[in-house]
Amino acid sequence: MGTVVRMTDNAPVLIEELDRRNDARRAAPGDQAAEMALWEAAARLGLWFVVNNGTVEEPRPTGLQLEGVGSLIGVYSNRARAQAAAGEGTVLGVPMPAALDWLASYAQRGVSGIVLDHPGIGAWIPLANLSYLKRWVPAGQAVITTEVVTAAPDVQAAMDAYRAEQGDDTYTNVLRLLVTADLLVVVDPSGDGTAPTHIRNGRGERVALAFTDSTRLVALYEGKAVDVQQRPAADVLALVAEEYDVLVIDAQHPSSFAATPEWIRGVLDETR
Repeated sequence: MGTVVRMTDNAPVLIEELDRRNDARRAAPGDQAAEMALWEAAARLGLWFVVNNGTVEEPRPTGLQLEGVGSLIGVYSNRARAQAAAGEGTVLGVPMPAALDWLASYAQRGVSGIVLDHPGIGAWIPLANLSYLKRWVPAGQAVITTEVVTAAPDVQAAMDAYRAEQGDDTYTNVLRLLVTADLLVVVDPSGDGTAPTHIRNGRGERVALAFTDSTRLVALYEGKAVDVQQRPAADVLALVAEEYDVLVIDAQHPSSFAATPEWIRGVLDETR
């Protein structure tokens, strides 16, 4: 068996049905049945994606202002559409139906509703109506494994530069780029679903592992099925600074990079 990288996303057939129903909605402006058919398709998605300007532990979805309506949170039907809207934010996939309750809670913060795949689809619904969508959420949702995911190309280039000319400047440059990048982490199957896997080296040190793209997982996880999350590298760095002895990025790759808590804290302090 080859290495299986599970970066979950909604199955394409569900996105195709969503888009088909949106075409029907646009062809019949004001048709409530067509509007509800679109939201039924949205409710059948296994994941709702948001652009997260918070952290993994304290997510904060982004939104926009719609004249005459107010503040709306952007919800996206697949990872690619969310990534296209992300800018400097990161993408968070929230399972259904938990996404409905989580987003509805933002009514207490003055949010009026959610808007779907803005600006492509652009349909919106008040937060008070999200609970009605639960009737359409199936017991099991269809998600798929994505292909190659590259999280931090700029960091890869900096790691290559450090390998070619090792020194304090090239080393620090990798860390500085990491602060604003994302990394892939393999989730510890014995943990709580958020902790990254780690190993202990010959000196007994706890070594956290992270990767710049999914192809670089293969050297370490050959023949295994692994669950992967894309997370802000700053969160991973902060975790290492507090709980681990060293962070190794792209372990067993020629440009593998090791960062110690002392160097990490120094760079994190610069950015605060």
